[in-house]
Amino acid sequence: MILRRALALTLLLVAACGGEAAVTTTSAPPTTIATTSTVASTTTTAPATNPDDKPADDRVDGLALAGGFQGGVPPTEVPTDPAVGDYSGYQDIVDENGILTVTVPVEWTDVFSGPWTNNIWGVEGGEEGIGIVLGVAPDLDAWTDTWGTPGLFFGASELLGGTVAELLDGYSYLADECTYDGRYEYDDGAYVGAVDWWNNCGGVGTAYAVIIARPPGEEFTVVVEITMVTEADVAAADQIVSSFYVVALDDNGGGALDTEADPNYGTGEIVSGFEPDPQGLAMEAGGDIDISAYLGGECAGFVTTNPDLELTYTGSSGGLLRFYFVADEAGADTVLVINDPAGDWWCADDSFDGFDPTVDFLPALDGVYDIWVGTYTAGELIPGTLAVTEVDGNHP
Repeated sequence: MILRRALALTLLLVAACGGEAAVTTTSAPPTTIATTSTVASTTTTAPATNPDDKPADDRVDGLALAGGFQGGVPPTEVPTDPAVGDYSGYQDIVDENGILTVTVPVEWTDVFSGPWTNNIWGVEGGEEGIGIVLGVAPDLDAWTDTWGTPGLFFGASELLGGTVAELLDGYSYLADECTYDGRYEYDDGAYVGAVDWWNNCGGVGTAYAVIIARPPGEEFTVVVEITMVTEADVAAADQIVSSFYVVALDDNGGGALDTEADPNYGTGEIVSGFEPDPQGLAMEAGGDIDISAYLGGECAGFVTTNPDLELTYTGSSGGLLRFYFVADEAGADTVLVINDPAGDWWCADDSFDGFDPTVDFLPALDGVYDIWVGTYTAGELIPGTLAVTEVDGNHP
């Protein structure tokens, strides 16, 4: 039996996103937030809501489009599978760096997370490999060495060049053990590419799908290999396809949105119950980093790598903390991105029937909020005011 998979990858980067927006004009002009330093730059803000998951798979029946087990007919010889019928449930798996996320059956308990050190294309990645990888199965050894165990290989790399078709052609060696069904276009709303479907692998009826796709900006390549032993695994494949997501990848081990970088407009501190309320900071929104390429989902717009403001909030009583941005020019379209004290990412675009963004935290957490203010359209710089309030009546 040939070794079908290789595990390993270079550090990519953090960011999970959620989107909802709110905008309007504040009832009272904000008093200036006191900051420790000021550096000219561009940015935009957005209201907080729960992070969005990967967009739903819009293809009919997910991977079943390729015919599943020879057009939906179960294999005549079914290898041992922990879920002869349906799986008992599903669980979310995240790699050790918090970058790769995916939903798999709860019976898949054997997990590998680490660098992607080997690959079938002969790409050199050095000691750190070509990216990062997540392997999940009921038994990783059995999954790697036989066709009788279901499982998943999920990798992401910035070093894989060539077209999607050329990369998929690298799997031609599978013809020695599987029957090739065909190649199908792949577009799940987050990644675009193609999927190759193989049937009757190992002569035991196992189906095998290989997805290679990239985000719209083609910043990195996603490789997903799914082994399906029974019909339960085909259903699991649909769960995988609708959930696998790369939070963010970066070639220097940091993120395109860097919470450790010096804020463009300095740092500030604020205590719950602050007066006057709201308080604000004049700045320019905008930048050259495409938010959607790194946070995905509903996040959109352009910001700088550095946050615009790092604000420390203390004394929370569990009430509302709202951030919003009001452009100086009516109708200017801006966005917000915030990394909260828990490390979660939030983004927002339009709010309160306008083009200004709003992010609400309720209950608000004590700690550091890194805030980016951006523009919806690339190449713009939009002046305005970033405001913070604890009063629900204050908004764009």
